[in-house]
Amino acid sequence: MSTIEKALNRLQANARSQDGKMQTPQDRAQPSPDAPFQPAPAGGKPLVDMSKLRRYDILPPAEMRQTLRDQYRRIKRPLIANALGRGVTAVPRGNTMVVTSAVAGEGKTFTALHLAMSIAQDPDLSVTLVDGDISRSRITRLLDLVDEPGLLDLLGNSQLDIAEVLRLTNIDSLSIIPAGGQHGLGEELLSSARMGEVLKRVADPNPHHITLFDSAPILKSPEATALAAGIGQVVMVVKASSTMQHQVLAALDMLDPNKPINLILNQTLGGGTADEEYGGYYGEAYGNS
Repeated sequence: MSTIEKALNRLQANARSQDGKMQTPQDRAQPSPDAPFQPAPAGGKPLVDMSKLRRYDILPPAEMRQTLRDQYRRIKRPLIANALGRGVTAVPRGNTMVVTSAVAGEGKTFTALHLAMSIAQDPDLSVTLVDGDISRSRITRLLDLVDEPGLLDLLGNSQLDIAEVLRLTNIDSLSIIPAGGQHGLGEELLSSARMGEVLKRVADPNPHHITLFDSAPILKSPEATALAAGIGQVVMVVKASSTMQHQVLAALDMLDPNKPINLILNQTLGGGTADEEYGGYYGEAYGNS
């Protein structure tokens, strides 16, 4: 049993003891965006608060939600296939994925969070979302985990138990590792050999558990390239009618061409059909570079 699997089992056992009941398969679902928020069972800390995500435009208007869910189903399908070897040759470490972009403002955190929630809905999978963008830590802030230990603490303390930084959520099968406390050498730690050791601890050898990192932009942070080097699959978000082609090509040149590099085109405004237009939200173009 892997390190993260043991940590999850301990946290889930604690959550069940606090709840006083076992979860059933029917409980394994993403909360409805319109449902009242229910706190996570472990510690009662609110995590994926749908009302807050709506306020910050992370959740789209009601009329766009089904289209967005369908798009993320399409986006995750080849990623999962690569991880599990469904119809294709399994990618080495394919259950580890990083979401990045060439430059800032492309929507990678939006993508990472929605992709993680979509993967968590698969009855055969579970997912840990890791906030690896330590300079912005947007996932950490969105989920009110600013004062919680996380990735930087794992990097700075080899004795720290993963269970001390792993947080269950109110979405069954989705757990979170926040960015963690500030560290004077945080960026250096992300590109150090220590990061490779932490990846081995966080990444589950069981392909049915996905570890998904939200990373800093490739052209803005050399640590993003170092992180991507240790990950099995790369998802790069490109903002339509904004990102320059030379920026995308420069970012791609910094990534390992021997691993799957998947491009998502966001905020597409053309096309005129429900599948091609979100009126300001996400469309997608998917494939290996």
